[in-house]
Amino acid sequence: MKKDVLVQVKGTQVNDLGEADTIELITVGTFFIRPGSYYIVYNESAISGMEGTTTALKIEPTRVTLNRMGQAELKQTFEKGVWNEGCYVTPYGSMMVGVIPSKVEVDLTDVGGSINLEYELQVGREKISDNMLSITVKED
Repeated sequence: MKKDVLVQVKGTQVNDLGEADTIELITVGTFFIRPGSYYIVYNESAISGMEGTTTALKIEPTRVTLNRMGQAELKQTFEKGVWNEGCYVTPYGSMMVGVIPSKVEVDLTDVGGSINLEYELQVGREKISDNMLSITVKED
């Protein structure tokens, strides 16, 4: 089963001074199901700063894998308490980006739902920020 959906992505980044920066993207995407996993695929926009990039999410009950392809490339896995590092490739250069998720909450059914992630973001093993990412999917 494959269908068009409305994807709402809200990301908040809090730096070590407690300053928060939030971006929100609402776009059309594709939602499909495979045994044991849901998938969401959507195109990034200028709002996210990643125009020309396609994001694919593989959602399992306790793990979310993000795969960005195009202008920016990154594969990152979010699993509560599990350190994951990936190479983030941009037109301006590459860097190693790590995440340590403290919350991986998946509430999806065949008609949509939500994903909530909370994680520490690191670059070069140095903490950059605490992040919250909320993704909501509903039928278009």
